[in-house]
Amino acid sequence: MVLIIEALADRFDFLVVVGTGAAEETLSKAEAAGARIAEVKNLRRKPFAAAPVRLAQLLRRTDPALVHVNLSDQGDGAAASFATRFVRSPVVATLHNVIPGRTKQREFVSHAMLRSTDDIIAVSDDVGRYLEKLELRHVVVKNGLLPPRLDPAARERLGLDPNAFVVGGIGRLHHQKGWDVLCAAAPVVRARRPDVEIVVVGDGPLSEELRQAPGAESVRFLGYMADASSLLGAFDLLVMPSRYEGFGLVAIEGMFAGVPIVASRVNGLVEVIGDSGRHVPAEAPAALADAILELAADQGLRTEFAGRALERAQRLFHRDRMAEQTAAVYETLLDGPAEPQS
Repeated sequence: MVLIIEALADRFDFLVVVGTGAAEETLSKAEAAGARIAEVKNLRRKPFAAAPVRLAQLLRRTDPALVHVNLSDQGDGAAASFATRFVRSPVVATLHNVIPGRTKQREFVSHAMLRSTDDIIAVSDDVGRYLEKLELRHVVVKNGLLPPRLDPAARERLGLDPNAFVVGGIGRLHHQKGWDVLCAAAPVVRARRPDVEIVVVGDGPLSEELRQAPGAESVRFLGYMADASSLLGAFDLLVMPSRYEGFGLVAIEGMFAGVPIVASRVNGLVEVIGDSGRHVPAEAPAALADAILELAADQGLRTEFAGRALERAQRLFHRDRMAEQTAAVYETLLDGPAEPQS
């Protein structure tokens, strides 16, 4: 969202609507990019009854030319689905992830919410295939980023041994991300390579549970850190053991940063990384450990993967391509190129 605002602020006036308690980092970056901020009390994934009404009232007051809803997954956006029914503006939703294995009842509700939009942006081919099966109008606009600004003091900031081989992960402490699989693999890695340090940056609902997981004594969970992508320079290897991904943004950041990657063989990561990293089956600690040890022992392979990854990221996943394709969606819904408007 922030990258799109930065790239398109000279063509559109952005108003970012958030719930109370939204991350301060997100708000400050959105404001720095040129957006205005509006807060709706108790707006969240499962909102209190009054929040959708407040959101609808805000949209009626501001009367935007277009509403862009960001959906973390197909079960997100209940408040927005309700509120946008009371405005005349066209609505586009970006679907970032598809949670597998949801019940038929939940999927029925999700499909109804998605059908209430005028267009849907899928962030990957995999998400696009999900929407295609539902026969929903959509366009694939793959996520794009700018190269992260790496902190030269990242190892010191993380309390890491300057001489260690560092395997790092970044992401929410959630079942989706597979950090328990990394915990199971970690003792195997450290038994063979005691010089390897394994760290995870991020916070989430499984924070305490993961710290008690089998093998967690071999992993340091460092908690939330602002501008986490700036820490990638501290890693010799980026690990992404996810069970599923709509599109791996952290993988793109690692590719731009020149950090070789070991990732699960799931659609949203294979699509991003291609042949520029090592893929292992999801939920396979032994395979994950083997891949980590292989790359830790082979500097030439790490260099080869990093070079391929940087070229691929620059070619396919740059912010400017994403922003222009998003602007094209806006302009189509606004009936052609428009003067700056909200």
